Amino acid sequence: MTAAIAPIALTTDLSPASALADGPMGPQGTDFVGLLKSGATQLSAQTGQASELLSAYALGENIAPHDLVMAMEQAKLSLQLAVEVRNRLVDAYQELTRLQI
Repeated sequence: MTAAIAPIALTTDLSPASALADGPMGPQGTDFVGLLKSGATQLSAQTGQASELLSAYALGENIAPHDLVMAMEQAKLSLQLAVEVRNRLVDAYQELTRLQI
């Protein structure tokens, strides 16, 4: 009689060498500084878009209020994320400076 359930086979290699095969910066080649620059650019774009929508709404242009609120909330959430990333970076730096060599 054969087994009703076949054993599970590994579909990917889980060795550490496969993780490093793409290089130290990952498969896309994105480095940490590049990610920070990208995030800052995206934050600037979102806050600029929200500011433009707010100005247009204040001038009486045909802007749906829900579009304005959504843009403002996206900008607020992006800013909160940027502040959290900054706080984590400062905490990590302070932890590194406390290390005794």
